[in-house]
Amino acid sequence: MTQMTSSKRAFTLVELLVVISIIGLLIAILVPTFSRARQQVRGVVCSSHLKQLMTGMHLYVTDEGVFPGTHGMFYFQNLFGAAWPRISGVTWDGARDRIVGLEVTPPYVKPYHLDPEFVDDVPGRGTLFPYLKDPDVYLCPSDKPGDATDTPRGGGGNGRLSYSLNAFVGYLAPERLGGFTYAADAPDNLLPDGTARSFTAGQHVNFAPAAFMTMFEEHPNVHINAGFPEGSFNGIDCIATRHMSATEANHPNPKGRATIAFLDDHVERPLYPARTEGRALFAEYGQPYFWRRSGAPDRANIARFIRQLSGPCPWGS
Repeated sequence: MTQMTSSKRAFTLVELLVVISIIGLLIAILVPTFSRARQQVRGVVCSSHLKQLMTGMHLYVTDEGVFPGTHGMFYFQNLFGAAWPRISGVTWDGARDRIVGLEVTPPYVKPYHLDPEFVDDVPGRGTLFPYLKDPDVYLCPSDKPGDATDTPRGGGGNGRLSYSLNAFVGYLAPERLGGFTYAADAPDNLLPDGTARSFTAGQHVNFAPAAFMTMFEEHPNVHINAGFPEGSFNGIDCIATRHMSATEANHPNPKGRATIAFLDDHVERPLYPARTEGRALFAEYGQPYFWRRSGAPDRANIARFIRQLSGPCPWGS
C-alpha cells in the first residue's frame, strides 16, 4: 500500500524578486497615468468653475448694464479722472482696496487664507456672489493654500480666489468692447511666441468676442497671493500653468495650460509658456495695456479705452 504525501513548494528568492520587480514596474507605469488623469479631471472642474463665473458675470451685466468693477479701474480712474471712493463690496471679487491716491497699504495680512477679514470679504462681498452663492466656484481644485513661489506652477494660492477678471473691462458697457481705435503708437508688443506686434495711431482693431480674453487663472506669485490679493488681471500679471506634471514644470522652457474664459462665454485651456504676462495675451487680440515692457506707461491709449466711464463713481457715492 502506497502512502500519498504532499509538500508545499515555497517561492525561491529569485522568483520573489521577479514578482516584486513586476509589481514595481506596474506601479511605475500606472502612477503617472493616474496622476495625469487626476490633473485632467481637475482641469475640467477648473474650466467648469470659470464657465460658471462667466455666467454670473453676464447676469450681472444684464442687470447693471456694465461689467462688474475691478481694482484696476480704481487705479486708472485716479490717473485719468476724479478718484473714486474705495468702499468695500464694489468689485467682482469682494476684496478691499486701501489705495489712497497711488499709495498702496496692504489690505490684508498673510497668510491670506488665515486672515478672517480676507475670508469674510472674498468672495462673499463681491458683486458676482449673489448670482453664484458658492465660494468653491472661485477656486481651481489644483490651487491649494500656501506660499506662492516664482515657479511654473506658482506654489500655493490665497485659499479664496484663483481667477482674475480683465482689469480694463471694469464698469465698461458691453458695447465698448466691440473694438478700439489707437490714440497713439504702441510699437513692439511682445507676443507669447516671442514675436512682436505693433499698433499705430488711428489704427482700429475689432475685438471678436471669441478672442477677447475676459477671465484668467492667475499665477499667485505676482499679485493674487502676493502683495495685493485681488482678482484684477493687468498687463504685468501672469497666467498660472498649474495643470502640468512635475516633469513638465522642470523643463528648461516649460509650457502649461492655463484656464481662460472669453467674452462669448466659452472657456479654453490653451498651451502657453509658463508665466506668460497679461500684456503678451492682450497684444494677441489688440487690447491696449498700461505698463509697457520699456519706456513710459501707455497713458494715451488707456485714457481713451476708459474714457466713457461714468464718474466719479458708477455705483453711487
